[in-house]
Amino acid sequence: MKKTIFTTALAAVLLCSASLAVAKNGDPAPKGWVLVRGGAANTKANYDKEDQASDGTLQQVSVLCGNDTAAGLVATDTTRTWGAYMESNVTTAVNLGGKVIIDAQKGNPNHCVINNLTLSQIKGIWH
Repeated sequence: MKKTIFTTALAAVLLCSASLAVAKNGDPAPKGWVLVRGGAANTKANYDKEDQASDGTLQQVSVLCGNDTAAGLVATDTTRTWGAYMESNVTTAVNLGGKVIIDAQKGNPNHCVINNLTLSQIKGIWH
C-alpha cells in the first residue's frame, strides 16, 4: 500500500514538473504563438539588412513572439517605440521550413529570431 501511494505521488510530481517547464533562450518557440515584425514586413525592403545563409535563406530575422496578442507583445518591448507592425504565427513559419528561436533580451523579453525562410516565404507570412 505504501509503495503504491509513493509511486502515485512520484508520478504526480513528475507530471506537474513537466508542465511547469519554462521556455528559455535557444529553445524553439511553440507552434501557435503569435509573431510580430515592425514596419511593412511583407516587403523586400524590410529585410534588406538581414543576414543570409549560403543557400539564400534569411537568418536571425528579429521578431517578437509569444502566447499573447500582437499588441500585447509590442507593449512588452521597451527597447524602441513601435509604429506600424504586422503579425503572423509560429505555425505558419515552421510549416514553411522556418525555425523560430526564443531570444529574450533586456527590455525585450519576447524577442525571437526566425531562421531558414527565403525572402519570398517570409514576405508571405505576414498580415
